[in-house]
Amino acid sequence: MSINWKETDGTTWREEFKELKGTIPIAELKLLEQGAKTMKEAWQLGALHAEYKRLKRNSPTTKSESARVYY
Repeated sequence: MSINWKETDGTTWREEFKELKGTIPIAELKLLEQGAKTMKEAWQLGALHAEYKRLKRNSPTTKSESARVYY
């Protein structure tokens, strides 16, 4: 399984991250919606992107994969 990480404007992963994670603290939600304004926020946004990649890698991508039962 390979995942295409290419994006044009950087907003696609933010919306998908919100869906994958479910519950998000208000500060992180604000950061995802407004973007980084300081170096600290840029670092935090980078950490969120790394978490998004981990969640994306570990989540089933299609219905057929999610329907499989692993023993």
